[in-house]
Amino acid sequence: MLRITTIEENGSPVTLKLEGKVHAEWVTLLEQECETVIRQNKMVLLDFSEVTYLDDSGVEMVRRLPAQSVRIIKGGAFIKDLIDRGGKP
Repeated sequence: MLRITTIEENGSPVTLKLEGKVHAEWVTLLEQECETVIRQNKMVLLDFSEVTYLDDSGVEMVRRLPAQSVRIIKGGAFIKDLIDRGGKP
């Protein structure tokens, strides 16, 4: 299960707080949420602090998102390393 909470304060950016597992079943939903915010010309901050699992499809989805519009926050070194390496150990 993946819970996505949108945190939007005055203006931009918009934080998407993720809780649970980012895997194939939820990747499309997360990508759609990101694209909705990007279409509003706002920066997306993905808060990975409560993510317990990230599979290869989740890694690939994050890597597909436009770097100028999306940043990962609170993901820790493990999440950053997975995304930088494309999920490969």
